[in-house]
Amino acid sequence: MLTAEGCLKRRERLWQSLDLKPDWIVLSEPQHLIYFANFAPSPFTYATQNASAVLLLGADGSSILVADNLQGEFAKKAHVDRVESFEWYNGRGTAPYRTALLTETVVNILKTCEGSRFGYEPATHSGILEGIRGQRQKVETFDVSSVIHTLKRSKDPDEVAILRRCMRSAEAGFSSAIRNIKPGMTELQAYELVASAVMEEAQDRVIVYGDFATGPHAFGGGGGPTLRVIEKNDFILLDFSVIIHGYRGDFANTFVVDGGKANSRQHEMARVCLEGMATGEKLLQAGTACNELDVAIRNVYKQHGAWEYFQHHAGHGLGLGHPDAPYIVPESTDSLVEGDVITLEPGMYIPNVGGMRFERNYLITKDGFECLTNHFLGLEPPR
Repeated sequence: MLTAEGCLKRRERLWQSLDLKPDWIVLSEPQHLIYFANFAPSPFTYATQNASAVLLLGADGSSILVADNLQGEFAKKAHVDRVESFEWYNGRGTAPYRTALLTETVVNILKTCEGSRFGYEPATHSGILEGIRGQRQKVETFDVSSVIHTLKRSKDPDEVAILRRCMRSAEAGFSSAIRNIKPGMTELQAYELVASAVMEEAQDRVIVYGDFATGPHAFGGGGGPTLRVIEKNDFILLDFSVIIHGYRGDFANTFVVDGGKANSRQHEMARVCLEGMATGEKLLQAGTACNELDVAIRNVYKQHGAWEYFQHHAGHGLGLGHPDAPYIVPESTDSLVEGDVITLEPGMYIPNVGGMRFERNYLITKDGFECLTNHFLGLEPPR
């Protein structure tokens, strides 16, 4: 979980980064309730389905989390000054509309709060803003989401710690896939095998999602697991994420199942992909323009006459979203900053030959980068 110190520092940076200083900030985006308050309701319980909450941040540094009674277990773990809990459902009577009751509760709390300038984000329910305007004669509101979007780029130590846990868990999934995926299994069974290994390593319930594509299913770049039966010498393109406490890594490998062998053209495809990754790694430092990074990787394909077979982004940022900024694409306006966690993911897809992608995750540091993922890359992994 995120630390109290980390959440406090992020809230302080938010206030310091705002040119227009509100009296209160009203946040509803679930990612931001994790980021600023460590409020991360588990998706594995009925109590959090269709649930929402609100974080109120005061200019005096105060923080109030507003959440209904069914989210109490998670509200107790939030790093805030105060939790305002209200009863939504008691198991005895009909429950009212959940979001409307949250909105009403927030508006009533804000009646007791001084000030007329309010920061909000697009996820903030319109009923809250209407309620604020109904309480005061003169109200000024402004969107703070762009500032938050920028702040989330540079990861704090407590965020990186969770991301490392995501990646160690995913690496266990990759290792299990290499050892245990065999012809005759379906892609869905391969997914189940990987997810089981991931949760065993994480020692927790986690979300696993991504590409589990084999054979011709990988020619177009991948896809979620299906009931397709894996055949001898099939490629499997694994590109998946593990979500822990809202954060996720995202990395990939493609290999021949069960110790099978790739042909010479497939090996050449992989060499070009990995050369593109190595070229990109040489440019990983704060200040590098992401469009230039993308061009450098694509030029490797161009030199090998394979430009047309690499059609997706060369990489992207990671954290609470997927994909996040920065975007490593031809028309990107981003540049790498210290604290970015990013991917590089060169791929190549040739019908009736093979579809493959290789991907690592990196932390941009003061002096360059740290590779955060240590899984094997290549078509014929040792077993």
